[in-house]
Amino acid sequence: MISKFVKTNFIVLLLVPYLVGLIGILLPISRSFFLELTPHMLLFSFLLVVIEEGKWIGRNSIPLSLILILSYGAEYVGVNYGYLFGDYTYGKSLGLKYLNVPLIIPITWVMLSISARSLINLLTNQYLVSVFLTALVITSYDFLLEQVAIRFGWWNWNQPDIPIFNYVCWFGLSFIFQLSITNVPKITGRSYGIIFVHILFYWVLLLM
Repeated sequence: MISKFVKTNFIVLLLVPYLVGLIGILLPISRSFFLELTPHMLLFSFLLVVIEEGKWIGRNSIPLSLILILSYGAEYVGVNYGYLFGDYTYGKSLGLKYLNVPLIIPITWVMLSISARSLINLLTNQYLVSVFLTALVITSYDFLLEQVAIRFGWWNWNQPDIPIFNYVCWFGLSFIFQLSITNVPKITGRSYGIIFVHILFYWVLLLM
């Protein structure tokens, strides 16, 4: 029942919460409240993506579980030791943390891994090409996200500039993660919509 409802109303469920959230953040009186909702919005988006792409996510449950675990491990090393991505710390608005890593972060890695692969699947089904292009999309996504995250305190860099190596690691990890996803059908769902919605959302926030 829930799955059918989500699939029928996927676009509305995707657009309306982000539109409301964008208005809430743009208004100074409600900004702090809506920023605190960030982890809940990401979790909601993750659930929409999982339901929409259920046909092939089940076939890749083990790889996606590994992405969840390994991305947490990479973030743990990064935030606690300054390796991989660089020297950074997470703010308070991303919700519950375990060992300084917000639990929503590895969930977001999985969401991006699914939705970006779904986007590239519109262009090609060739395995290695899909892996490369998906990693490129995810890294480009991070390039924009970094500007917004710093502005709203989702995380902060403990150095003057964002290190180039951060993007190298994003690409490398995304590439490795995508290599593990091998059983993707020729026709996937519409989870790629979350990529476009997030990009538009971030751009408007940067123009504030």
